[in-house]
Amino acid sequence: MTSGKLFVRILKTDFKQRAWSLLLGFIVFFLCLPAAYLLMLGSQVGTDPIRAMRTARELFRSSGSLMLPFITVAAACICAPGGFAYLHKRSGTDYYHSLPVRRETLFAAKYVNGILIYLLSFVINLLFTLLLAAAGDGVTGEVLRGAACMFAGHMTAYLMLYSIALAATFLTGNLPVNILMIGFLYLYGIFIRFLRVCLMDSFLCTYVHSSWLEDIGTVLSPLCFYTGLTAYGEGWPAHVLTGLLIAAGFSVLAMLLYRARPSEASDRALAFPWMRLPFKFLVCVPAGLMGGWFFYSMRMSMGWYLFGIVVLWLISSVFMEMVTALSFRQGFAHWKSSVLCLAVSGFVLLVFVQDLTGYDTYLPRKDSLAYMAVNVNVLDTDQDAYSWGEDGLPYYESMYSYRMNHMRLSDLDAAYDLAAEGIQALEPDDNALTLDGRIITVRFAMKSGKDIYRRYPMRNEEQARLLAQVYDSEEYKEGSFSILTDEEHLEYYTGIYYRDFLGQEYEQTLSAQDMESVYRAFTADLRDASLADSFTQEIGTLSFRIERDTWYGDYDSTLGSYPVYADYERTLAVLDDLGI
Repeated sequence: MTSGKLFVRILKTDFKQRAWSLLLGFIVFFLCLPAAYLLMLGSQVGTDPIRAMRTARELFRSSGSLMLPFITVAAACICAPGGFAYLHKRSGTDYYHSLPVRRETLFAAKYVNGILIYLLSFVINLLFTLLLAAAGDGVTGEVLRGAACMFAGHMTAYLMLYSIALAATFLTGNLPVNILMIGFLYLYGIFIRFLRVCLMDSFLCTYVHSSWLEDIGTVLSPLCFYTGLTAYGEGWPAHVLTGLLIAAGFSVLAMLLYRARPSEASDRALAFPWMRLPFKFLVCVPAGLMGGWFFYSMRMSMGWYLFGIVVLWLISSVFMEMVTALSFRQGFAHWKSSVLCLAVSGFVLLVFVQDLTGYDTYLPRKDSLAYMAVNVNVLDTDQDAYSWGEDGLPYYESMYSYRMNHMRLSDLDAAYDLAAEGIQALEPDDNALTLDGRIITVRFAMKSGKDIYRRYPMRNEEQARLLAQVYDSEEYKEGSFSILTDEEHLEYYTGIYYRDFLGQEYEQTLSAQDMESVYRAFTADLRDASLADSFTQEIGTLSFRIERDTWYGDYDSTLGSYPVYADYERTLAVLDDLGI
């Protein structure tokens, strides 16, 4: 009972001292939510429920923009050190730790206040925004779901970032080092991911650079993890649950660190002396590798890479010693650990340069694959690739991206042998920077759900023969040409645009029956086309006009830019019947 009263009393006292944070948070959230809603709504006469609904939906769905994440990160960086600022002063630490209060109670009160400051500012302004939307009859189930998802995503992110910032606070003894530690925990994963991409892209010739967020290494950075919390896709609930578990884990870690933190730590850079070597290793090794890569990227010389490693290793080692010792004189102390960091940097570089892991020659077992996808950088590159979005509109993407995302080659024999021949086509002097010309990119989709990407040079006749077999397959065609799987949207096709090899242009609006005839004739010819056709001279180019009504008004566009070859007999016959 007494402990509960003490907790409430400390909670109230601390909340009064930090009221300025709540006021600042309220003002910032007011500008980002209610004020932003009114600005987006604009001036209007009378009530327009559809406009109010669309504005609210757009505001909540666009919460992944930079503004709210920036506020969330800033709030975590302010509230975590701010609640425990007394730890950075010997007098303040002695005062608080001399109070007849358990450390757990003191931690819990300040921990809860740090959450309440963000929570109250967010919730009050979110409800205010919903009231403004309700005044215009713009609140629907979709709008409420959008508001709930936005709140859950950003609140989860704040809990995660706040708990991590608390752990950083208890690991350090003064404010400048505390700020550096928070930045280290937030950004280290991004830096390591970038370094890994740089090294693989420079020295591994079969490496395919993928999206940052598709790589599991970015989970090491809470800022990258945050982006998944604002992407309300299929796996979003699981992402939120993972974020809450991370927040809970770091909260427990923060409490344990607070209990174990010695009172005299306010005189140090790091609260625990044993942390000096691990943090020096984590900073100096990647710093040396990145410094070497910086010089290598400009000169393409291993001599310059080694020079860069030594320079950045020396700078980072001296910096870490000075920061952890809070003395300029200690810059060259602990030279043995510094030499160890340099040796590890050199070994990591050797692993990439000599491909000691066998990355370039790795080929997954065929029985472990669910399907494959193949792309050749010089094949059918002028044609449009598109996918239909949830709003009923087509969205364009590169041919490479479309093939990697949509192709499903379940007959693996030819595609698998094509990848195996690609490994054999590698030459000793190949590296990622010299591999050019005709490149085959392969996606291995494993039964386990993992995707493996590789790229290989195309240099021999056997590869051309295997590629022809892949090209002739139905699954390759459907994974390359959007038009082949677009029959369900045929009702939106209203006409064609044809340009012959002499430059003569024909444009016609067609009836539904004629449109279906052209579509079926062309798709049949396209399915029967061979690899040799794609390298012959086309006699014309065919495009399809799309028209439909949407929430945003009338939509009118032209899809595709498909070549028509001389042996496209079905297509030419239909065009002839139409007078083309």
